[in-house]
Amino acid sequence: MGMSVDSLKNNLSNPARVYLWDIVIPNPKGGGDSNAMELRCQSTSIPSKGVGKINLPYKATAGIKFPGKITMPQAWDCTFVEGLDKKIFSALNGWSQAVSNSRTGIGLPDALLKSDIYLRCLKSDGTSWLKIKLVGCYVENVAEVPLPYDTEALLMFTCTFSYDYWEEVN
Repeated sequence: MGMSVDSLKNNLSNPARVYLWDIVIPNPKGGGDSNAMELRCQSTSIPSKGVGKINLPYKATAGIKFPGKITMPQAWDCTFVEGLDKKIFSALNGWSQAVSNSRTGIGLPDALLKSDIYLRCLKSDGTSWLKIKLVGCYVENVAEVPLPYDTEALLMFTCTFSYDYWEEVN
């Protein structure tokens, strides 16, 4: 059977859209507003996952490869738009301070500073067709934000969350 436009249409009648998604942070640490973080997240990505390799050389040959351990970057970026209420700044800064306080250098134990984050890819009716749980997240870095006079752009914070692993959930 040859490939045709009709067979593609029949096979892929409703393709997923990159703009239909949301994040859910049920319990942001440091006193953040979960609803504001969900509504103001402007961009993110589905995290990558791979499999390492183990090379076994043999005599004068190229050898053979075996699959190794699962690899994940364990870093996930989200970009948030800020409002004059500074809810995003306060949430990310509060979470960072829970990880390691700037004055004391002391942070909370893992159980009190990590939270799970959910990424949901949505259908046009608002139901999810894919749900990913990033386990054990905390704020790793909040990127520098330029403040130029010559533009009317929105103030955006890009945050890198560190996580232990991710999994698909139902």
